[in-house]
Order: sequence, then structure tokens, then C-alpha cells
Amino acid sequence: MTIPERLAALRKRMAEEGIDAYYIPSSDAHQSEYLPKYAKTREYISGFTGSAGTAVVTKDKALLWTDGRYFLQAEQQLHGSGFELCKMGEPGVPSIEEFFQHELRAGDTLGLDGKVTAAASYRQLKDCLPAIRFVADKDLVGSIWNDRPEPRYSTAYILEQKYTGKSVKEKLSEVRALLAEKKCDATVIGALEDICWLYNIRGSDVKSNPVLTSYAIIEKTQAKLFIDPRQMPKDVEEALRKEGVDCYPYEAVFEAAAKLDGVVFIDPSRTNIYLRNCIQAKVLEGINLTSILKAVKNETELKSIRNAMLKDGVAMVQIIKWIEENADARISECDVADKLLEFRAAQKDFIEASFGTISGYGANGAIIHYAPRPETCATLEPKGFLLLDSGGQYRDGTTDITRTIQLGPLTEEEREDYTLVLKSHIQLAIAQFKAGTPGYVLDGIARLPLWKAGKDYKHGTGHGVGFVLSVHEGPQSISNRYTINVPLEPGMVTSNEPGMYVAGSHGIRIENLTVTQVAIENEYGPFYSFETVTLCPIDTRPVIKSLLLPEELAWLNNYHKLVQEKLSPLLDAEHQAFLAERCKAL
Repeated sequence: MTIPERLAALRKRMAEEGIDAYYIPSSDAHQSEYLPKYAKTREYISGFTGSAGTAVVTKDKALLWTDGRYFLQAEQQLHGSGFELCKMGEPGVPSIEEFFQHELRAGDTLGLDGKVTAAASYRQLKDCLPAIRFVADKDLVGSIWNDRPEPRYSTAYILEQKYTGKSVKEKLSEVRALLAEKKCDATVIGALEDICWLYNIRGSDVKSNPVLTSYAIIEKTQAKLFIDPRQMPKDVEEALRKEGVDCYPYEAVFEAAAKLDGVVFIDPSRTNIYLRNCIQAKVLEGINLTSILKAVKNETELKSIRNAMLKDGVAMVQIIKWIEENADARISECDVADKLLEFRAAQKDFIEASFGTISGYGANGAIIHYAPRPETCATLEPKGFLLLDSGGQYRDGTTDITRTIQLGPLTEEEREDYTLVLKSHIQLAIAQFKAGTPGYVLDGIARLPLWKAGKDYKHGTGHGVGFVLSVHEGPQSISNRYTINVPLEPGMVTSNEPGMYVAGSHGIRIENLTVTQVAIENEYGPFYSFETVTLCPIDTRPVIKSLLLPEELAWLNNYHKLVQEKLSPLLDAEHQAFLAERCKAL
């Protein structure tokens, strides 16, 4: 069916169920950002493939809300679909709640699938729409999706303690200590990356995310994993049992949650409303205790991550050299993505890409989360920029890196924009800040060079990164979303990725991963800074040197000195020479 035909089929089902408006979030039962194919209901009904967005369908309207990262992509993909794009945060654009308040009348019915709607989102809708009737058990999109893919049941495996640094028993002890502090008797966890971190298990249920579809319940004396039995080899199940974890069928979580008593801790943003409503005990809400614990990497994890960065750096030097040598050889954006995967796959303990490679040439680089496709991808030419955002999953860490590569002659605007983005990147890289500082305070430090030029970018400056888990993990972030009031702590891995995007012309982004570290401690308390752990040359050819401050130039030259020192011994003579050229001091 075409998108308009799917819309018509959905409206028919809505009429049969007496539903006036239907709400379709971008999530699965675990509120994941990256979804298995069978959970992509919003993508199926709208045709929009971005990772963030919410669709709403009424009898005569179809709308999709998404943020600034996806404005250009959504405009292209929604064209002719029957869906109208609502640009979140833009002047005159109503929120979803405001739209419902205007569109629905008292007694109207709003339908949704409670198993994929976060408890926090459901509550927000209910609070804003007290006179509206809610029906929260209808997967109407699924009912019209005749060729819906089956869930993927990958085989679970143990991630060894030589990588994780802590046993399951140690992690359970930490969770139980936090439960005791909060005077809680149990916690129910729906976030897949949290469960896999806690139990030191991994899988491949979701592309680019080494996770297993599961739930967990931790009590004072019991730890439970709810997962399809087909995914659990006997040796993995036995290893977990020795660590104090018992396995149960996936669907048994709902009955188990209903039997809990005392006080139960949940994260309403990572628990679906169906599961939340199963819990009859008193509930205390907050960020998942496991999310806080796993965000602060231990020394073993940090050592592993630094090793993964060496391997990833080798692959990146190889791809940059290959791109520059072949920019006039009719290679495409897809060729670049395929070749980079080949280079990464040659590295020890490589698992898969950590997300779909963004290989955007010229104007395509201005589409912030551009995904090249074989049938439409652009051919590189010896001019302008290629924006290459990619990452890898290794047994010893998760990487995420963006480089903007000069392919030939540039305009003065392109050179100035590139230099401003580099200044923004460096200003965050050299920032020093007091303990307790949340990411939204640091966001302005990164944006200041661009703001001074009257420019900006429509995405966050940094996101947390998991350990052989999701490339996007909180709870910390560096963005202008002041609602995320989570301080950056030593051991947290966070990206540094300011950008600049000119529709129809070019896109620029420079991204490294950083580790928060203690800088100094004095009578004012501890102060933190960032250690940049990504190892790959930043293209200096487009830089307008006169725009760089002395401290910015010093950071850049010192960074390249470190990159050459670390990567050169791992490269052959030809790539060593290329690296030396790209790491020359300005």
C-alpha cells in the first residue's frame, strides 16, 4: 500500500473503533530510540524514516511532529503522503497537546497503543486533555500492517568481565544500595540497554544496538530477567543463575509486576503505560537507577574504550585517505559508507556499525541525519565538502565520530563556516566547569563562536554514549534542553559535535567523544574538564587560521600531535605518511 492508502485504512479502523484521533509515537515497548523493524509503526504509516517524531491522525488531518535535526528530511519524505509536517519549537507551530486541545471536543476519543507509549507521555496527554476519553490498548497501525516483519530473536551472549570491569553481583549490589537509599523494595526496568548493562549480556535484536528484547525486575533478594526462552543458551542462563539472576518468559513480566508490593521504583520515560498500570504497589518515579550507574564508566570500561578508539582511528585514517584519492573517480556516498564498514570490519573484535553511516556530499550534508540510499545517493566531485558521521560497535567499546572532509575548492562561506564550527568544537573541548554543572550550561559555550556570527544549529551539542550498547545514551547530554538537569560526572562519555548547515549548499559537523575528568580541586570545590578520546585528524585545509584564538590553535596542534603519536605505530608506511601530512601543525 502507498502512504495515502495506509492512511485511508487506518481511518477506516479508527471509525470501526469509534476513535476520533490516533497517537503514534516513535517507540517500541521499551521506549528505545533505535527500533527493530516490526516496531516502526510511525515510519510505516507516514513514510518518514527519522528516529524521532510523532504522528497524529484524525478523521481529516494527518500530522507529524519532529525536531530540527529532521526538518529537511521530513519535508522530502512527507511530500505527497497526506501528512503535514509540524516543526517542533518553531514559531506558530502548536505542540501535540495544543493541537489536541484545539481539535478535540469533550467526549471525543483518543486512541493509542499503551505498550509503546511511555507512562510519562501518556500522563502528559491525560493532564492536558481531562475531558477526552482515552483508549490505550489499540495497535491500529499493526492491524493494517499485513506484511509486518517478525521480531528478531537473537542469541544472548555474555560480555566478559575483562571488558565490563564489574560482575553482575557487584552491579546488583549497587542497584540494591540505591533502592535502600530511596526506601524502595523493587525496581522494574524496561530500557534494553540498562538491562544488558546490568546483566553483562548482549545480543543483536536491534540493528547497530547489541541489545536483547527483555525486562528486568530487581528486588531485595531476587533479580529476574524476562526474555524469550529461544534467546537464552543454557550456558548463558546458567552463568546468570550463578550471579543471582533467574530467567522467565518475556510476557511473564506483567504478572510479576502486578505481584510486587512495598514501594516500586520506575522510570516513567522508559516504562510503557501498559506495564506501569500493571503495578498495584506504591510507585516512586525517577531516572532509572541503572541509567545513572552505567553512565559513569569504570576504569576497565574506560581502558577498553580507549583501545576501541585506536582501532576506530585506524579505520578512519584509511577511509579519509581513500576518499581523498578517489573523489574524482565517480564514487558515491554509498561507496564511502560501504568502504568504511569494510575498514572497520577488519579491526579486531568489531561487531557492527553503531548506527547507519551518514555520508552526505554537498547539499546532502545539510540534511542533519541524512541516510544515503543506493538508488538516490550522490556522486562525489572534487569540490566542496563531504560530511561523514559514523561509528562502530566493538567488544571493547562504542564509537561515534564525524569528520567534514574537503574534496576540492571551497567557497569563502564554506571555509568560514568550517572554521566557526571548529572554534565551537574546541571551545567545548577546553571548557573547565564546576562539579554539579549540567550539560545545558555548557551548550552555550560551544555555540558562542557561531552565535557571534549570527549562526546556529538545530541539534544538541552532545549526547551520552553507551558501552557496547546504544550510541545515544543518557541521562546526560549537552544541549539547550534545560529540562535535562543531569550534572556531568567523571567517567561519563559524551560527544562534542557542533555543526553548521546551509540548505541546498553544505553541511559541516566535527565530532569527537570525550570523557569527563577531574581538572582541579581547590577551596571552591572540584572542577571538571574533558579528555578527548577520539583519535582521528581534523581536516585543517579549510581553516581560516586568522579566526582561531591562540588557545584554539594550541589545542588543535596538540590534538594532532597526540593523534599522530597514537595511530602512527598501527599504520603501514603509506598511511603513516598521509597521517603525518594531515597532522601538520598550523
